[in-house]
Amino acid sequence: MNKKTKLPQKNPVTTQSAAGGSLTEWFTKHISRRQAGKTLAWTAALGMAGLTIYQLTGDSDVEDARDSLELQKKEGWNVGSSEKQLVFAEGVSPYDSQQKTWSAYDPNYLISIYQPRQSQWQPFFVPTLIQSLAQTSLSQQIRPIRTNAMADDYARAEGLCSLLAGSSNANQTLIIADLPGPSSIAVGAALADTLNLVPVFDNWPHPLGVVRSHETLGAMVYYAHEIEEKRAKLPENAPAMLLLDNRRLTAYTDQDSQFDNRYLAKLPPAAELKSRGVQQVIYLVPDDSQKQELDDINEDLSEWQKQGINVRMLRLSDFLPASDPLATNNSSGTSTSSTTTTHRHYYYGGSPYSHWWFYNHYAYSQPREVYVMRDGRNVPIPRQTFPPRFEPPSYRPVSRPTMFNASRVGTAPGASGVGKTRPSGFGRTSVRVGSNGRVTGVRSGRSGSYGRSGGGWFGG
Repeated sequence: MNKKTKLPQKNPVTTQSAAGGSLTEWFTKHISRRQAGKTLAWTAALGMAGLTIYQLTGDSDVEDARDSLELQKKEGWNVGSSEKQLVFAEGVSPYDSQQKTWSAYDPNYLISIYQPRQSQWQPFFVPTLIQSLAQTSLSQQIRPIRTNAMADDYARAEGLCSLLAGSSNANQTLIIADLPGPSSIAVGAALADTLNLVPVFDNWPHPLGVVRSHETLGAMVYYAHEIEEKRAKLPENAPAMLLLDNRRLTAYTDQDSQFDNRYLAKLPPAAELKSRGVQQVIYLVPDDSQKQELDDINEDLSEWQKQGINVRMLRLSDFLPASDPLATNNSSGTSTSSTTTTHRHYYYGGSPYSHWWFYNHYAYSQPREVYVMRDGRNVPIPRQTFPPRFEPPSYRPVSRPTMFNASRVGTAPGASGVGKTRPSGFGRTSVRVGSNGRVTGVRSGRSGSYGRSGGGWFGG
């Protein structure tokens, strides 16, 4: 049994500098490295002296802040939390939207499904999130998900799809779906035979990730087979839709228990959009609670507007259900009579007649007829002669101060988007690094204990 060290009544180095050798020598002599790591009182005293335990004991490890995504790629997707599991809030499904099961998650297969079919949109596809599935321990935890919100947003997007399919100049408009990641995927799935889908998800999941990107990945798996079938029907020169996750800037608040996997959306420069014939951008948001674009794309959208590309806001909630009676045959075989069931279709403004006004509000060419579903078949409806009782959002992107201002690489006009850099402290994780440059510990937040890069805790 080791004899306890009796501390002197008087500190022998009180007259020396905190950086002086005698103070370091004294602590090294009287306190073992393990004791120092466990004694909170000494830790506090050392902090007031401007020292750390690692300095006193000769530990060469230093604290550093690393890019979170690069850290995950090097040390593993669940770096510092390998003992933890991903948690899905709701909607885990044993089947996908085509009632198929998934036994393996091949990132190359998913990339082949989600990359834009037309080559002109492929440069803006960001496969980062899908590529995370190359990590076997992650792919084993991913599950298809389908939530009520996804199903509702899918139905609303079907209403939008019926409008885009009838317009002759739809290819002059780029749509940006800035919704929760799973909802963006659901909307994309509903429109996959009408638009080129361009996912822009630039992070990896983490068990403590502030951005719940594993749920976006689960939605991508859920709709993958459906999108694969629909994209084969895409017409030539089909317009595009960028799929964003509006949770990418989620507040990083609990520094002791969160992993900072936030990221910035990468959008094309104005010149690239113009070269592809884009004259208008529709910024699709969930509902009227959102009045402006998210901070990280403010400069992008403002620059597009300055460069002559009109940017408009569309609320997905403006597509409202209308109950349409459908006559269906009695399937029991006991009667020749018909029964009537109710199926909800979503229309712009909530009515087949207000549906027409989408073309006026968003500068689309108007078809000769608009069709709605009646009695199980498409029926043309006349155009409403009086304006609807609602208006689209009064919106115009204007540059404003944000933490992302002046974060572009390069100064050429319209050079926003792909070349942006992140502000200090955004999407970064504190680590301990040994003298050989190897990461020896990861902090789950900017304060709190360090966990080993392979799991566990230091000083245990």
